[in-house]
Amino acid sequence: MTDPTGRSFLSYRRLRSDEAALLIAAQHDHGIPTWQDTQNLGSVPTEDEIRRTLADPTTASAVLFITPEIEASPIIRNVEIPKVIQRAEAGDGFFVVPLAAGGLNYARAANISSNYLSAQNLADWNMHRVAAPTLTADHAAEIARRVLTQRMQAVHHHLPPGTPLRVGFFVRRPPPFEPGIALTLDWSPRFTGKEAPPPVWRDTLLPSLSQIADAIRQHAPGRDVEAFGIPTLPAALALGCAFMSTTGIGLSWRQLTTGRPDQLWTLSATRQESGFKARTWSKHPGARDLAVLVSVADNTEPLFAACQCNLPPLRALVHIQPSGSYPHSAASPGEAADIAFKAQDAMRTARRDYGNLGTVHLFIAAPAGLAVLIGQLLNTFGAVQTYEHVAADGSGHYRPAALLRPCA
Repeated sequence: MTDPTGRSFLSYRRLRSDEAALLIAAQHDHGIPTWQDTQNLGSVPTEDEIRRTLADPTTASAVLFITPEIEASPIIRNVEIPKVIQRAEAGDGFFVVPLAAGGLNYARAANISSNYLSAQNLADWNMHRVAAPTLTADHAAEIARRVLTQRMQAVHHHLPPGTPLRVGFFVRRPPPFEPGIALTLDWSPRFTGKEAPPPVWRDTLLPSLSQIADAIRQHAPGRDVEAFGIPTLPAALALGCAFMSTTGIGLSWRQLTTGRPDQLWTLSATRQESGFKARTWSKHPGARDLAVLVSVADNTEPLFAACQCNLPPLRALVHIQPSGSYPHSAASPGEAADIAFKAQDAMRTARRDYGNLGTVHLFIAAPAGLAVLIGQLLNTFGAVQTYEHVAADGSGHYRPAALLRPCA
């Protein structure tokens, strides 16, 4: 029986390695773990290992990257394609996404991928075609979305009713493959240290989160999401923003705290008084932007003061902070929810008091779980610029990260 949380096998010719890398990266962006010969094939007989991999229940799907070069590859035509088709014919949840590329039309792609081991002809399948001679990152993202859609359908069908979808989220280093995880986002290749370039956030990462949320809403209706992992704070905010409280998808974050059992932090937790207060200062009467500081693990104010000269003029500054000393630790899911809702209340109060606000500049020193909760509560704001703390020159500094558009 196929495990729908398993890997996606990529069949391709190594002459197309650059394009294959795009297909692998796009699937990782969308939370789909992969199997590729150059990454996963050990020092073993190639054909035997490919046969074993394609028979393994933890191989959940396959992308057939059909280009003119496969006509000269016996191992693709006589091993990979027939074994993939046999798995799909079993009807146990394994699925295939065939892709005609490299200038091939549907008929030619079906012809060169045919073999004497299977009566199936890919001409009869719902094959995706890229007319361009070379696959681009946009084409790869479209294929990843197709895999994502079918994966969500298979996982939803497989899981018992009421079981949440487990979603891993890793930014700074690649995660190991672990069956049982519905989606595992591996964004580590997109980052250098803790930072990704603004165009990567805008064109790749944020759209991937949006598509994941849409796929879960449409193809796994009624399921909650239990997320975990090692994101940066801007990435955690972006995750929360993709699953805003208004989306109807229940999102929780498994918060790891040293010396304390794991906790599931969620907005639905019964609020417990955290002792946090919001203070607001008026700034320039002619400005529109709002700065929001959330200080939990440390005081954000000194580093914010150092970078304030790089910001647009501010209409006001809001600081949500504890009554005691730093570092503060939210002791329970209820306290974390209380801090998140107080941050939301303070931001909405500032908007009422100061009127036509522009971009919110959000600076956070807090656990990832709290960033996820705050991201879920940004639904009434137009643009939220997040910032990454970069450790350099002593205490470090803030640099712009993801620009979120909750109301878009």
